Amino acid sequence: MTAEPEVPGSPDESKADLVHRRLREEIELGELAPGTPLSELSLVERTGASRTPVREALRRLASEGLVDLVPRQGARVSRVSLQSVRDLFDFRGLLEPAAVRQATDAAGGDPALRRDFTAMRSEFLRIQRRAPSQPRSRAFYALADRFDWAIIGATRNEHLRRTIAELRPHTARLRNLSHVDPQRVEVSVVEHLRMCDAILSGDADEAASAVAEHLAQSLRTIFGNLASGPGDGLDLDL
Repeated sequence: MTAEPEVPGSPDESKADLVHRRLREEIELGELAPGTPLSELSLVERTGASRTPVREALRRLASEGLVDLVPRQGARVSRVSLQSVRDLFDFRGLLEPAAVRQATDAAGGDPALRRDFTAMRSEFLRIQRRAPSQPRSRAFYALADRFDWAIIGATRNEHLRRTIAELRPHTARLRNLSHVDPQRVEVSVVEHLRMCDAILSGDADEAASAVAEHLAQSLRTIFGNLASGPGDGLDLDL
């Protein structure tokens, strides 16, 4: 599944799209840390957009839960709490096993989709054989992102597909906030190979179980990393 196409509109709307995309990417990558103030004036200077598209971009980010609009204080990147992390993974745990069941069924009747998952399985194997390094970790996370979007694209239910896609910025943000853990990469590669094998064998129950275990292990890792290195924008209260 690809991102929704931009809808042509006024110059201000086009600028708002650009500012929104840029800020969302910076939040997802951790370049804008939780709690970072986002003053309209600084964003106008940094992006070259006027106040109107900047305000629209901030409103859109607030509606996505990535920015907090605080009365008389302005905008800031939303904080991250352990409770919000748990809530996100609880929700993903309800949605993603159902999605991978549908993707498994779809792969059974779609040769092109099956080829895609077969190719990704081969890439996971190649990454598994590489020595630990930052480039290897980046390659893994890029491939894992492709895998996730392949699952989303193969999900038949439109509402399920759209809801999971809308959670992606929050998922990407947590991946970066939790820091790249080489040991986690080792385990996650095995988990993704298990998911690929289940999909390719047509075993929807095993695929759903593999996704559930992957999410549970990811949550444990994120909790451990956030608790050991909290920042100003992190709330460790549950």
